[in-house]
Amino acid sequence: MLDSMLNGLKDQIPTDLLSQVGLDSSKVDVVANLAGESAKEVVGKTMASGAMDTVMNLFSKGENNSSANSLQDTLMNNFVGKLVSSQLGLDQGKANLLASTIVPKLVELVTGKNEETDANDASGLMSMFGGADGAMDAAKDMLGDKAKDMLGGFFS
Repeated sequence: MLDSMLNGLKDQIPTDLLSQVGLDSSKVDVVANLAGESAKEVVGKTMASGAMDTVMNLFSKGENNSSANSLQDTLMNNFVGKLVSSQLGLDQGKANLLASTIVPKLVELVTGKNEETDANDASGLMSMFGGADGAMDAAKDMLGDKAKDMLGGFFS
């Protein structure tokens, strides 16, 4: 379901914005896919941490609470990091410019899809961001990171 939304997102990325940051329109697929990867990672980890109410708030037509705003900021920062570290050759400023336009569009697309279900029904979001498997993968990653931190350089 998220993949079909990314196709819709590609159509909403202005070509003049791409050229403003030094990319041609052939890079729209790469940019949209990086946005999708960021969304899956950030939202999946948030869901795995048990903060489903934050995810539901972000992808609703209601006003965002501070946790939802923080989640969107995290999504934006993750996406900027992916843009900078990708083969696109973007610096932080250009990546921020792209992200500040694309992340709100992605949130709007997901919100529109989420609003098709009952306000308390998270099943659509679960399937978009990997469902239980995606949440489990994110939880495993978080636990793995914690274990590495706890063990420090013990095995190095």
